[in-house]
Amino acid sequence: MKKRTFIILIVIVLAFIWGHSLVPMDNSRDESNGIKEILQAVLDFLNITLILKSAFVRKLAHFTEHAAAGLLLGLFMYPHLSSAETRREAVECAVLPLLIGFFIGFIDETIQIFSGRGPMVQDVWIDFFGVFFGVGIAYLIVFFKNRRAAKRKEAEG
Repeated sequence: MKKRTFIILIVIVLAFIWGHSLVPMDNSRDESNGIKEILQAVLDFLNITLILKSAFVRKLAHFTEHAAAGLLLGLFMYPHLSSAETRREAVECAVLPLLIGFFIGFIDETIQIFSGRGPMVQDVWIDFFGVFFGVGIAYLIVFFKNRRAAKRKEAEG
């Protein structure tokens, strides 16, 4: 991923994450309820007998938006990880997106203090696991892409 593209995408994701943290509690609750109704309609249409709770939808939103940030961070760091010359460099490149992701979640919850919503340590962990999931997906995408390219190269030569 080009550096400029990454910067634009991560700014968009961070603006979305942190922008939603500035939304007052009542508006956030209304938004979550609206999303819950849409998701519930999809589940009902698919004949899946599961009743969604608003709290679950809010936690799922935390996880999902931070997974998007993790995906971007992982895709950005993968070239550095794959070109690392020492084990220490590889570990640093693998851990850096997780560390950045943790601070994104920490800042997210801190912002909520100023919007009248209470910060929750539980949400920082949900955010972190979302980042962890996103980074993992990024590394899997690149792994399979590289594997497919190696198979093509092997078949050609």
